[in-house]
Amino acid sequence: GLFQGVFDNGSLSKSPVNDSAGARSQVSNLAQAVFIILTLLFLAPMFADLPEAVLGAIIIEAVVMGMMDVGEMKRLLFVKPFEFLAAMAALLGVMTFGILAGVFIGVGISMVWLVAVSARPSIPTLGRKPGTHAFFDVAQHPDGEQFPGLVILRFDDGLFFVNADALEDRLRGVRVADVDDSLIGVILSMEGVNFIDTEGADSIRKIAEAGRAQNIDFHLARVKPDVMDVLERDGAIDVIGTDRIHDDIAAAVEEHERLHPAT
Repeated sequence: GLFQGVFDNGSLSKSPVNDSAGARSQVSNLAQAVFIILTLLFLAPMFADLPEAVLGAIIIEAVVMGMMDVGEMKRLLFVKPFEFLAAMAALLGVMTFGILAGVFIGVGISMVWLVAVSARPSIPTLGRKPGTHAFFDVAQHPDGEQFPGLVILRFDDGLFFVNADALEDRLRGVRVADVDDSLIGVILSMEGVNFIDTEGADSIRKIAEAGRAQNIDFHLARVKPDVMDVLERDGAIDVIGTDRIHDDIAAAVEEHERLHPAT
Protein backbone atom coordinates (compact mmCIF):
# COMPACT_ATOMS: atom_id res chain seq x y z
CA GLY A 1 0.00 0.00 0.00
CA LEU A 2 2.79 2.45 0.86
CA PHE A 3 4.49 1.86 -2.50
CA GLN A 4 1.26 1.60 -4.53
CA GLY A 5 1.82 -2.08 -5.24
CA VAL A 6 -0.88 -4.51 -6.32
CA PHE A 7 -1.08 -8.28 -6.33
CA ASP A 8 -0.19 -9.93 -9.64
CA ASN A 9 -0.97 -13.42 -8.45
CA GLY A 10 -2.97 -15.25 -5.82
CA SER A 11 -3.11 -18.68 -4.25
CA LEU A 12 -5.07 -21.45 -5.93
CA SER A 13 -7.65 -21.53 -3.14
CA LYS A 14 -8.00 -17.81 -2.41
CA SER A 15 -8.51 -16.76 -6.02
CA PRO A 16 -11.70 -18.84 -6.61
CA VAL A 17 -13.04 -17.76 -3.19
CA ASN A 18 -12.45 -14.14 -4.09
CA ASP A 19 -14.06 -14.58 -7.50
CA SER A 20 -17.09 -16.44 -6.17
CA ALA A 21 -17.63 -13.63 -3.65
CA GLY A 22 -18.13 -11.23 -6.55
CA ALA A 23 -14.73 -9.51 -6.65
CA ARG A 24 -14.12 -7.51 -9.82
CA SER A 25 -11.09 -5.35 -9.00
CA GLN A 26 -8.14 -4.90 -6.63
CA VAL A 27 -10.45 -3.06 -4.23
CA SER A 28 -11.51 -6.50 -3.02
CA ASN A 29 -8.05 -6.86 -1.44
CA LEU A 30 -8.69 -3.71 0.65
CA ALA A 31 -12.02 -5.10 1.77
CA GLN A 32 -10.38 -8.39 2.72
CA ALA A 33 -7.72 -6.57 4.73
CA VAL A 34 -10.38 -4.60 6.64
CA PHE A 35 -12.41 -7.73 7.46
CA ILE A 36 -9.28 -9.63 8.52
CA ILE A 37 -8.30 -6.83 10.90
CA LEU A 38 -11.83 -6.64 12.34
CA THR A 39 -11.93 -10.43 12.72
CA LEU A 40 -8.60 -10.48 14.57
CA LEU A 41 -9.64 -7.63 16.86
CA PHE A 42 -13.22 -8.58 17.68
CA LEU A 43 -14.25 -11.97 16.26
CA ALA A 44 -11.24 -14.20 16.95
CA PRO A 45 -12.87 -15.92 19.97
CA MET A 46 -15.82 -16.98 17.80
CA PHE A 47 -13.51 -18.82 15.38
CA ALA A 48 -11.15 -20.27 17.96
CA ASP A 49 -13.10 -23.51 18.36
CA LEU A 50 -14.25 -23.81 14.74
CA PRO A 51 -13.13 -27.19 13.30
CA GLU A 52 -10.52 -26.89 10.59
CA ALA A 53 -12.65 -29.22 8.47
CA VAL A 54 -15.15 -26.39 8.04
CA LEU A 55 -12.47 -24.12 6.59
CA GLY A 56 -11.26 -27.00 4.40
CA ALA A 57 -14.79 -27.59 3.10
CA ILE A 58 -15.14 -23.92 2.17
CA ILE A 59 -11.85 -23.98 0.28
CA ILE A 60 -12.64 -27.25 -1.50
CA GLU A 61 -16.07 -26.04 -2.58
CA ALA A 62 -14.64 -22.74 -3.82
CA VAL A 63 -11.81 -24.39 -5.72
CA VAL A 64 -13.92 -27.09 -7.37
CA MET A 65 -16.89 -24.93 -8.28
CA GLY A 66 -14.85 -21.81 -8.94
CA MET A 67 -12.32 -23.45 -11.25
CA MET A 68 -14.61 -25.76 -13.17
CA ASP A 69 -17.80 -24.76 -14.96
CA VAL A 70 -19.74 -28.02 -14.86
CA GLY A 71 -22.26 -26.89 -17.46
CA GLU A 72 -19.52 -25.84 -19.88
CA MET A 73 -17.66 -29.11 -19.35
CA LYS A 74 -20.83 -31.03 -20.22
CA ARG A 75 -21.19 -28.97 -23.39
CA LEU A 76 -17.57 -29.71 -24.39
CA LEU A 77 -18.10 -33.43 -23.79
CA PHE A 78 -21.20 -33.42 -26.00
CA VAL A 79 -19.93 -31.12 -28.77
CA LYS A 80 -16.20 -31.97 -28.96
CA PRO A 81 -14.96 -34.79 -26.71
CA PHE A 82 -11.30 -34.01 -27.41
CA GLU A 83 -11.73 -30.47 -26.07
CA PHE A 84 -13.27 -31.98 -22.95
CA LEU A 85 -10.21 -34.20 -22.48
CA ALA A 86 -7.89 -31.21 -23.00
CA ALA A 87 -9.85 -29.19 -20.44
CA MET A 88 -9.72 -32.05 -17.93
CA ALA A 89 -5.96 -32.41 -18.47
CA ALA A 90 -5.48 -28.70 -17.83
CA LEU A 91 -7.68 -28.86 -14.74
CA LEU A 92 -5.80 -31.85 -13.32
CA GLY A 93 -2.53 -30.09 -14.16
CA VAL A 94 -3.60 -27.03 -12.17
CA MET A 95 -4.70 -29.13 -9.20
CA THR A 96 -1.54 -31.26 -9.28
CA PHE A 97 1.27 -28.92 -10.32
CA GLY A 98 -0.15 -25.41 -10.00
CA ILE A 99 -1.88 -22.78 -12.08
CA LEU A 100 0.98 -21.94 -14.45
CA ALA A 101 1.86 -25.57 -15.12
CA GLY A 102 -1.79 -26.37 -15.75
CA VAL A 103 -2.07 -23.52 -18.23
CA PHE A 104 1.03 -24.76 -20.07
CA ILE A 105 -0.43 -28.27 -20.19
CA GLY A 106 -3.68 -26.96 -21.69
CA VAL A 107 -1.86 -24.79 -24.23
CA GLY A 108 0.53 -27.61 -25.15
CA ILE A 109 -2.29 -30.09 -25.78
CA SER A 110 -4.17 -27.50 -27.85
CA MET A 111 -1.08 -26.78 -29.97
CA VAL A 112 -0.47 -30.49 -30.62
CA TRP A 113 -4.12 -30.91 -31.60
CA LEU A 114 -3.94 -27.88 -33.92
CA VAL A 115 -0.84 -29.21 -35.69
CA ALA A 116 -2.36 -32.69 -36.00
CA VAL A 117 -5.57 -31.32 -37.54
CA SER A 118 -3.70 -28.98 -39.88
CA ALA A 119 -1.46 -31.82 -41.05
CA ARG A 120 -4.52 -33.72 -42.31
CA PRO A 121 -6.51 -31.15 -44.32
CA SER A 122 -9.69 -31.98 -46.16
CA ILE A 123 -9.04 -32.33 -49.91
CA PRO A 124 -12.32 -33.60 -51.40
CA THR A 125 -12.98 -34.53 -55.01
CA LEU A 126 -15.60 -32.28 -56.58
CA GLY A 127 -18.32 -32.96 -59.11
CA ARG A 128 -20.70 -30.63 -60.94
CA LYS A 129 -24.35 -30.57 -60.00
CA PRO A 130 -26.25 -31.56 -63.16
CA GLY A 131 -27.58 -28.58 -65.06
CA THR A 132 -25.63 -26.00 -63.05
CA HIS A 133 -22.16 -24.49 -62.68
CA ALA A 134 -22.00 -25.43 -58.98
CA PHE A 135 -19.47 -27.99 -57.77
CA PHE A 136 -19.84 -30.11 -54.64
CA ASP A 137 -18.00 -32.83 -52.75
CA VAL A 138 -18.86 -36.09 -54.52
CA ALA A 139 -18.73 -37.92 -51.17
CA GLN A 140 -21.76 -35.88 -50.08
CA HIS A 141 -23.34 -35.60 -53.55
CA PRO A 142 -22.71 -38.88 -55.40
CA ASP A 143 -24.74 -37.64 -58.38
CA GLY A 144 -22.11 -34.99 -59.14
CA GLU A 145 -21.02 -34.96 -62.78
CA GLN A 146 -17.45 -36.15 -63.42
CA PHE A 147 -15.34 -35.39 -66.50
CA PRO A 148 -13.27 -38.04 -68.30
CA GLY A 149 -9.55 -37.56 -67.75
CA LEU A 150 -10.11 -34.64 -65.36
CA VAL A 151 -9.94 -34.57 -61.56
CA ILE A 152 -11.23 -31.57 -59.59
CA LEU A 153 -9.99 -31.15 -56.02
CA ARG A 154 -10.57 -28.53 -53.33
CA PHE A 155 -8.07 -27.70 -50.58
CA ASP A 156 -9.91 -26.73 -47.39
CA ASP A 157 -7.24 -25.15 -45.21
CA GLY A 158 -4.35 -22.74 -45.20
CA LEU A 159 -1.48 -24.14 -47.25
CA PHE A 160 1.71 -24.02 -45.21
CA PHE A 161 4.63 -26.13 -44.04
CA VAL A 162 2.52 -28.40 -41.83
CA ASN A 163 0.25 -29.67 -44.61
CA ALA A 164 2.09 -28.90 -47.84
CA ASP A 165 3.16 -32.54 -48.16
CA ALA A 166 -0.46 -33.64 -47.71
CA LEU A 167 -1.45 -31.88 -50.93
CA GLU A 168 1.40 -33.51 -52.86
CA ASP A 169 0.48 -36.92 -51.42
CA ARG A 170 -3.16 -36.43 -52.40
CA LEU A 171 -2.31 -35.63 -55.99
CA ARG A 172 0.23 -38.45 -56.09
CA GLY A 173 -2.54 -40.78 -54.94
CA VAL A 174 -4.79 -39.53 -57.75
CA ARG A 175 -2.04 -40.26 -60.27
CA VAL A 176 -1.41 -43.74 -58.88
CA ALA A 177 -5.14 -44.54 -58.98
CA ASP A 178 -5.15 -43.69 -62.70
CA VAL A 179 -4.20 -47.20 -63.81
CA ASP A 180 -5.10 -46.68 -67.49
CA ASP A 181 -3.18 -43.39 -67.90
CA SER A 182 -6.35 -41.50 -68.78
CA LEU A 183 -5.63 -38.55 -66.49
CA ILE A 184 -4.89 -35.45 -68.57
CA GLY A 185 -5.96 -32.62 -66.28
CA VAL A 186 -6.18 -31.56 -62.63
CA ILE A 187 -8.08 -28.55 -61.32
CA LEU A 188 -7.29 -27.40 -57.80
CA SER A 189 -9.88 -25.10 -56.25
CA MET A 190 -8.22 -22.83 -53.67
CA GLU A 191 -11.32 -21.05 -52.40
CA GLY A 192 -10.64 -22.46 -48.93
CA VAL A 193 -6.97 -21.35 -48.85
CA ASN A 194 -6.82 -18.12 -46.86
CA PHE A 195 -3.05 -18.02 -46.51
CA ILE A 196 0.03 -19.71 -47.91
CA ASP A 197 3.70 -19.74 -46.94
CA THR A 198 6.85 -20.47 -48.93
CA GLU A 199 6.52 -24.22 -48.37
CA GLY A 200 2.99 -24.13 -49.70
CA ALA A 201 4.04 -22.12 -52.75
CA ASP A 202 6.91 -24.52 -53.34
CA SER A 203 4.47 -27.42 -53.19
CA ILE A 204 2.24 -25.81 -55.83
CA ARG A 205 5.25 -25.22 -58.08
CA LYS A 206 6.43 -28.82 -57.72
CA ILE A 207 2.96 -30.11 -58.57
CA ALA A 208 2.85 -27.95 -61.69
CA GLU A 209 6.33 -29.11 -62.75
CA ALA A 210 5.40 -32.77 -62.21
CA GLY A 211 2.21 -32.28 -64.20
CA ARG A 212 4.14 -30.72 -67.08
CA ALA A 213 6.61 -33.61 -67.06
CA GLN A 214 3.75 -36.12 -67.24
CA ASN A 215 1.66 -34.15 -69.77
CA ILE A 216 -1.04 -33.41 -67.22
CA ASP A 217 -2.56 -29.93 -67.32
CA PHE A 218 -2.67 -28.25 -63.92
CA HIS A 219 -5.21 -25.48 -63.29
CA LEU A 220 -5.92 -23.30 -60.26
CA ALA A 221 -9.34 -21.82 -59.55
CA ARG A 222 -10.65 -19.19 -57.13
CA VAL A 223 -7.23 -18.12 -55.85
CA LYS A 224 -7.44 -15.32 -53.28
CA PRO A 225 -5.39 -12.14 -53.97
CA ASP A 226 -3.05 -12.61 -50.98
CA VAL A 227 -2.34 -16.20 -52.02
CA MET A 228 -1.83 -15.13 -55.63
CA ASP A 229 0.76 -12.55 -54.55
CA VAL A 230 2.82 -15.22 -52.79
CA LEU A 231 2.60 -17.59 -55.76
CA GLU A 232 3.69 -14.83 -58.13
CA ARG A 233 6.66 -13.79 -55.99
CA ASP A 234 7.75 -17.42 -55.66
CA GLY A 235 7.56 -18.01 -59.41
CA ALA A 236 4.86 -20.69 -59.21
CA ILE A 237 2.56 -18.76 -61.55
CA ASP A 238 5.30 -18.70 -64.20
CA VAL A 239 5.43 -22.49 -64.09
CA ILE A 240 1.65 -22.94 -64.10
CA GLY A 241 0.89 -20.23 -66.68
CA THR A 242 -1.49 -17.32 -66.26
CA ASP A 243 -3.90 -18.91 -68.76
CA ARG A 244 -4.43 -21.72 -66.26
CA ILE A 245 -5.50 -19.45 -63.39
CA HIS A 246 -9.30 -19.12 -63.36
CA ASP A 247 -11.93 -17.14 -61.49
CA ASP A 248 -14.06 -20.22 -60.88
CA ILE A 249 -14.10 -23.95 -61.42
CA ALA A 250 -16.55 -23.77 -64.31
CA ALA A 251 -14.15 -21.56 -66.28
CA ALA A 252 -11.32 -24.01 -65.56
CA VAL A 253 -13.44 -26.90 -66.84
CA GLU A 254 -14.31 -24.98 -70.01
CA GLU A 255 -10.63 -24.24 -70.64
CA HIS A 256 -9.75 -27.90 -70.10
CA GLU A 257 -12.44 -29.01 -72.55
CA ARG A 258 -11.19 -26.45 -75.08
CA LEU A 259 -7.63 -27.78 -74.79
CA HIS A 260 -8.80 -31.39 -74.89
CA PRO A 261 -11.98 -31.61 -76.98
CA ALA A 262 -13.91 -34.85 -76.82
CA THR A 263 -13.23 -37.13 -79.74
